[in-house]
Amino acid sequence: NHNVIVCAPTGAGKTVVGEMALRIALQRDTQAIYTTPLKALSNQKFGEMRKIFGADRVGLATGDVSIRRGADVTVMTTEVYRNIAWRAKTGVDSLLDGVDVDGILVDANMLE
Repeated sequence: NHNVIVCAPTGAGKTVVGEMALRIALQRDTQAIYTTPLKALSNQKFGEMRKIFGADRVGLATGDVSIRRGADVTVMTTEVYRNIAWRAKTGVDSLLDGVDVDGILVDANMLE
């Protein structure tokens, strides 16, 4: 049970690390968030994650779209995640209806 930040150039395989973390979260029967810096990338990852983990287990949250709220894996923009974190800190209800999330994955573009 450790936190990990993966910093590597584009194409180095960071997504593989993220997918393994999501698999571990699902095996432990916990929820996870996968973040990306752009709505278009969130939409792309949403499609990819649905193929990998099953359409019924993956949700999407962007500034204007929310699909399968409370799913086991939620793909979202970092802006949406930031707002959730702020609401949690201030006591305002979050997009995830107060669900405890055990893992958060940040797309590498956020670290550049």
